[in-house]
Amino acid sequence: MLTPDQLAQFRSDGFLIVRSVFAGELLERLDRAASAIRDRVKAELPEGTRYWFGRQGKAAEATRAERALATWGVNEITRPSLFDPDLINVFAHPDVHAHLHALLGPEPRAWGIKLLWTPKLVGYDLGWHRDQLKKEMYDWIHLKPAAQDHVQFNAALHADDCFLVVPGSHRRPLTETEWRAVRSEPTAALPGEVQAVLAPGDILYMDAHTLHRGRSAVTGDRLTLHYSAQAQWVPLEPWGDPADFEWITSQAFLDRIDPLARPLYERLRTAERTEDAMGFVKDRAAAAGWRPEPEVS
Repeated sequence: MLTPDQLAQFRSDGFLIVRSVFAGELLERLDRAASAIRDRVKAELPEGTRYWFGRQGKAAEATRAERALATWGVNEITRPSLFDPDLINVFAHPDVHAHLHALLGPEPRAWGIKLLWTPKLVGYDLGWHRDQLKKEMYDWIHLKPAAQDHVQFNAALHADDCFLVVPGSHRRPLTETEWRAVRSEPTAALPGEVQAVLAPGDILYMDAHTLHRGRSAVTGDRLTLHYSAQAQWVPLEPWGDPADFEWITSQAFLDRIDPLARPLYERLRTAERTEDAMGFVKDRAAAAGWRPEPEVS
């Protein structure tokens, strides 16, 4: 269970590191499962593979060998071709289960699982951003409901120092300096930025509307599971391939995962559906006076 101080820190900073959640045989088992998926993705380069060729790199000109070296992750490892119940069952780990309920309330639901690792062709240096949002909403996201709508978390299986974040930026508009970085200086150092350093077994929980970015040299050995969860009161916009989404709500999928993890996927079946994942934020912002920028024809 998270302490009151930890909950207060998450709400204030927009992220929280919990140390040594995984250890011993469990950490080794998760490492083996994730390593097998990483190696398979590098060999097969399936849909959903993440690549980094550098800011001026051209993926179309890369050889297959270069594409494999340029991989740094894969989306939605819940899909049948990448499925490993041990990795989904992280949602059922007693600490993770308690943390998600403490942060999201009584009805958290699963929202996606990715796997991230170190690129070996070109080190990546991603730009500052807030997840899910078009830039027109960056200065209004602090008007979202006070109740936590989502949580993302990085579960490090190897040492991981790739995450940079500006604490407290999830509940306020961006400063002029931050806006300049977002628009034209994507990798600039920002006042107050923090580098989150994770040891194997640590978990970083975050509000993805906190201004953040990632960077990784080719010399590391990152292997990190990236999970997303939402509160059930948030309208759901289904993601990914419809067949893959149908799979994670199927009884066959539920029967293969831990009983404690099942409710997070069962709630996908009954969630209110939407075609605009940020509609609930826009409604709150509009009530406070925000109007979307007119589209340019």
